[in-house]
Amino acid sequence: MLGAVALLVLAACDTGDGKQLQPVDPADIPTSTAAPSTTTDIPFTGDGGATTGVGESMVIEPDVREPFQLAAPWLDGARIDQRYTCEGRNVAPPLSWAVVPDGTVEIALSMVDESAVSDGQPFVHWVIAGLDPGEIALAEGDVPPTAVQGINFFGDVGYGGPCPPPGDEAHVYRLTAYALNQTPGVADGTPAIEFLEAVEAVTIESVDLTGTFRR
Repeated sequence: MLGAVALLVLAACDTGDGKQLQPVDPADIPTSTAAPSTTTDIPFTGDGGATTGVGESMVIEPDVREPFQLAAPWLDGARIDQRYTCEGRNVAPPLSWAVVPDGTVEIALSMVDESAVSDGQPFVHWVIAGLDPGEIALAEGDVPPTAVQGINFFGDVGYGGPCPPPGDEAHVYRLTAYALNQTPGVADGTPAIEFLEAVEAVTIESVDLTGTFRR
């Protein structure tokens, strides 16, 4: 490097036309240095995100599916309309469901009185299966051709509305929708408890709401 500088200095002193130039001091020759790299790698964190290199994290949120949903003519925990009880038309209420889980092949429904117990079991008012998950709703009192129903605790096949003893405090009734990944294999007229056990054995997700009624 020093030799190259010396040659440059000597060449600069003689222009080839007899004129002499002032020698150049090597200390006055600017030198260039490469700027340091400012590239920062973004390491993979292994948990679906990456750090930015400045203490922050770029997180990729996983997809979150909304929960299975059930709707009735009353709000959760509210009074059940007399129409659907033994003091009204005693007809099954219209119901609808939404956000059915993947893999669901049919829907089942039940209504039990959690304030009344018979033979150690909550009093079953209704249990029905064989409902098409794609239909998303069941009309008031409707029993589709594909549906099967169990024998409720009144001894009848199908729906028996709330009918607590007169003077009792309000009873709490739980209405449940079940998403099934296969048919439960029960026939029309199967006793309610046996029917429910078969339904629960093939349930992949369930959702419920309550209602109250007193006489």
